[in-house]
Amino acid sequence: MRDSHAPLVGTMESFLLHRHDLSPATMVNYRIAIAAFASWCERVLERPAEIGDVEPGTVEQYLSERKATVSAQTARSAWVALRSVARFLAEQRIHHDQGQSMLRLVRMPKVKDESRRALTDDERWHLIERSAEGESGKRDSAIVWTLLGCGLRREELAGLRLGDVDLTERRLHVRAATTKSVHPRDVNLPLETLKALDSYIADHRKGDDGPEDALFTDRYGHAITGNAVRKLFERLEARSDIRGLCAHMLRHTWATNFHRSRSGTRFDLMVEGGWTTGRMVERYTKARPFEERRKAPSPFTASRNARKEKRPSEKRPPQKRSALDEKRIA
Repeated sequence: MRDSHAPLVGTMESFLLHRHDLSPATMVNYRIAIAAFASWCERVLERPAEIGDVEPGTVEQYLSERKATVSAQTARSAWVALRSVARFLAEQRIHHDQGQSMLRLVRMPKVKDESRRALTDDERWHLIERSAEGESGKRDSAIVWTLLGCGLRREELAGLRLGDVDLTERRLHVRAATTKSVHPRDVNLPLETLKALDSYIADHRKGDDGPEDALFTDRYGHAITGNAVRKLFERLEARSDIRGLCAHMLRHTWATNFHRSRSGTRFDLMVEGGWTTGRMVERYTKARPFEERRKAPSPFTASRNARKEKRPSEKRPPQKRSALDEKRIA
């Protein structure tokens, strides 16, 4: 029977078994975070990490050190993983404080919310042009068009299969296993992306063409991986001279231009982007450039239009009553 002295690492598999709703990527991140905490406990406490070490004093000391020696973001990731483990231990009545999580009062490390950059219009079109160069130009260009037009995450792009693309319905299906939210979704294919995918699939794609075969393949017809996408954008960064270029920057660019182009409502943007909260929409979407805001309708437009819709009698200001009228009313 497990108690507070049971090995922490040995409990990890049981924890992940109960958290089957997590995406594969999140599971990997949780494993790394718990392993790092266990290694720290072994170094500082001079013994293997135990379940009982998941308590406020030890965890706060660990988070403080991670924030100072690595980064605040790393400390926050560790806090998320440890809080989830502590909640599991409380639910299973293995290690708890009167039935509640031992870490419920441990505060999340603060992280400076740095501005996430989107590509400018010139950078976007320049990237599209440069991506079409080289031996794999048609495939790379299709990847760039897909990321800019659909706002996919890197792993979502690598996980696409031929059967996920419906050119007739202009629909792209994102599978649950590849998303962070573990929920499938359908994304609209803009005409520009549709044309790029049609040309790539029909004339340039290599490999088998079954519905479960990868959409994007390498020169040998094998499915590309998320790491291959990362390396592709490293090459595109050097080729285009766009500082800090990565696949995720195109997701920010997509969200910003979805808003700029009025492609849908805020709720549509949440659904298409695979977000569950509006906070992520605010984090990814940037304001329109000043030149566009200056050309937008005046704040007086709605009031002026409403006045135009009134009948002539309603437009006249109310007339002041005479003394005789007041007597008649009385």
